Amino acid sequence: MKKSLFLFLWILCGPFCLAQEFKVMTYNIYHGEKPVPSSTDTTKSNFPELINLIIQKQPEVIALQEVDSMTTRSSLLFGEPVDMMTKLMRETGYRTYFGGAMVFDGGAYGEGLLMKKRLENKTQKLSNPAGGEPRAVAWAKIELKSEDELYFGGTHLCHEFEENRLAQLKEIIAYADSLDRPAFWAGDLNFDPESPIYDSIPEYWKDAGAVAGNTQATYVGEEGKRIDYIFYDSRYFELVSYEVLQDVDFSDHYPVMATLRLVNRKPQEEK
Repeated sequence: MKKSLFLFLWILCGPFCLAQEFKVMTYNIYHGEKPVPSSTDTTKSNFPELINLIIQKQPEVIALQEVDSMTTRSSLLFGEPVDMMTKLMRETGYRTYFGGAMVFDGGAYGEGLLMKKRLENKTQKLSNPAGGEPRAVAWAKIELKSEDELYFGGTHLCHEFEENRLAQLKEIIAYADSLDRPAFWAGDLNFDPESPIYDSIPEYWKDAGAVAGNTQATYVGEEGKRIDYIFYDSRYFELVSYEVLQDVDFSDHYPVMATLRLVNRKPQEEK
């Protein structure tokens, strides 16, 4: 009898209940190029490996950094200028969005998002008071299978000036806090956990790697350097798992993945 009841409840609500747990990935893809192609592999583009990774891991959402759109540089990899997010959409079946941070090389350069179900998108331009490259956040409103609506952002902060990184981080958090649904965001932030900028982050915004106690490097070029993050608002989410995919070696960064669980909704949503 108990087994029959359990089976009935599982059939009735199992998919709905499990849908509130979802996977997130962030990855700096080095503008789609292998940093050091092997002597036996003459293919410069890392897109075949990237596409296979996405299909294999099946995250609900993915934030990509260093994404080209119709640049001359992309033609060196693909034979013609390519909108990388459109190519990924065709190859993976995900909904995609490109948030251009700057005009570059005949096209644009910035942030990319892949999502299984997208409702709307927005590009948030970030300030750079010390000068340097323009930066942005690609934001998406997404819907889980449970019909819960969330906001997800992907970004790449300034690599040159701490003043810029601090200003940009404050703008991201202020925007995320203003949203009417729970939010989480990820990206290459170009500072490590020992940075004063890291210490400025409000307590309720949790670094998935820190919560998991995982200090593995996320940047290939410098041993032990952790600069790629997934941040979630702990008032609404909890961490289920976290990993750095250090066996994935077709960029100068490693992909970072986390599984989050939605445990609360903003007061505006509660009935």
